[in-house]
Amino acid sequence: MTTDRNNVRVAKIRQRVNASYNQLLSLIDTRLVALPAAQLYQAPAPGEWTIMENLAHIVEFMPYWADEIAQLVARPGQNFGRTQQHEGRLRAISEHGHDPLQQIKNNLPSSYEHLAHVLHNLRDSDLDLTGQHVKFGERTLDWFVEDFVTHHLESHLEQLDRALQVMES
Repeated sequence: MTTDRNNVRVAKIRQRVNASYNQLLSLIDTRLVALPAAQLYQAPAPGEWTIMENLAHIVEFMPYWADEIAQLVARPGQNFGRTQQHEGRLRAISEHGHDPLQQIKNNLPSSYEHLAHVLHNLRDSDLDLTGQHVKFGERTLDWFVEDFVTHHLESHLEQLDRALQVMES
């Protein structure tokens, strides 16, 4: 990936997202395919998401947040974001949390590409734009991308790893 000297911050974001995506694909192709299929749908602990619910959420949130980023860049100052009770978020988990692993894997590239496209068009100056988050108030796009995209993706990878540790033991 080429780093644009004028967009160093965005290049780092794109690198983190790309690294997380590649880690996710590797996880699917190695550890997840090695699990008995039934374990993909078992919660590793009470109140925790199953592996497939996590994957369904990742497939859903990458384009959702990409669209939120694009809308905020187009209209700075607007309301953006959602709460954990957002209908689309919950529906994606309930409707796709039981999909076969191969189906989730097949859905990941378009989900990721949508996010990657939006991030490719982002400029460092855009990261200083602000919007009104429904829960946290006025925030910069930089905060928004860190919290809901880069860190969010990394934390779901950590959650998947913890679930796998339980399942593999």
